Amino acid sequence: MGYNGAVRRPSAIGVSAAATILLVFGLLVAPSVAPAGAQSPNASVLAFGDAVGYGGPSTLDAPVVGIAPTPSGHGYWVLGSDGGIMAYGDALFEGSTAGRGNAVSVAASPVGQGYVMTGEGGYVTAYGGAPLFGGVYGLANVSPVAPVVAIVETPDGGGYWLASADGGVFAFGDARFLGSMGGTPLNAPVVGMAATPDGNGYWLVASDGGVFAFGDAGFHGSEGATTLDSPVVGIASDKTGNGYWLAAGDGGVFAFGGAPFEGSANASRLPHPVTAITATPDGGGYWLATSVVGPTPVPVQPMIDAGCYTPAVQPATIVLACADYGSILENLQWSSWTPTEATGTGTYSYKTCVPFCAASGSASVPASVTLSGAVSTSLGVEFSRATWTFVDPAAPRNHVTETETLSTNP
Repeated sequence: MGYNGAVRRPSAIGVSAAATILLVFGLLVAPSVAPAGAQSPNASVLAFGDAVGYGGPSTLDAPVVGIAPTPSGHGYWVLGSDGGIMAYGDALFEGSTAGRGNAVSVAASPVGQGYVMTGEGGYVTAYGGAPLFGGVYGLANVSPVAPVVAIVETPDGGGYWLASADGGVFAFGDARFLGSMGGTPLNAPVVGMAATPDGNGYWLVASDGGVFAFGDAGFHGSEGATTLDSPVVGIASDKTGNGYWLAAGDGGVFAFGGAPFEGSANASRLPHPVTAITATPDGGGYWLATSVVGPTPVPVQPMIDAGCYTPAVQPATIVLACADYGSILENLQWSSWTPTEATGTGTYSYKTCVPFCAASGSASVPASVTLSGAVSTSLGVEFSRATWTFVDPAAPRNHVTETETLSTNP
């Protein structure tokens, strides 16, 4: 599915931006190689599929914001927000803007040992023989109205695109402008961009998981209509151009089209959030880069209305009928309590309504319980739905499974 927004293509771009090589903030070439899937979840660069982990920074003063593989796939460059570049595997350090700050994205030249990088203002620098075609920094009438978030090289290295948070796209060199979301209201800011292998199309992805396709880039699905546990941070194309991966800040990976799902890190409780994703040149795997610095994510602990507007985490009792306490889940023992679902076992107690409900006794049956429908409220996150299944399907009232919508705070 393609979307066409306002065209905002710069013309007659001719900025001279000779890259000044500043003091490198990190030149680290790891001598050891971690096989895909064997790396520690605490690694700052995580490898999946046929991607190989060549190492990553351990401590930095500025967070990691980008990663780009070498043409061989046997190495990668890692970019810090202060403009520092770190090289691993067969990647060579060719220079950086360390200390200048506001760096947001790095892209490898398809040929040779070079790379280009950009800051949020659209200033582009090139290193190691990668051609420079200009940027949008400081140019009248073409400067982005929102921060630049990504730079993507064309397949032949003869140009590149810049994407901004409002969905604007800027084309340089032989990169073709094929449309944008510039000028179109978005539900969430654009955070990443990827191009098709032939350079005749590209995708934009927003932090809510929405995907926008242009040119010959096919729309293969998105997470835009899904409530995510963590915002999407980037997109990578597979080798065929018939699919793509989205990465979320908690390490979750979503595969669409022909892109194979090779694993994710969202169950690993990463010490730092994921900030970027890039695919191997052969399309058989991908790397996730984490920020390395910043606050450690705190696992979400959704609450449940344990009875009459009393939010609690993993309560032993849940009152389902506050008016008369005639329907209760009790003696609960929880085997799992995650940001999206909780499961456990206990007892379902209910009024028999014999001879009539107001004066009847109660009965109890063993039950398994599932909580779901996590929603954001004024108190945090709360489960909004409870489902319980009776171990004895003959009781009560011949119901095997019941589901009830629970009260939540505004």
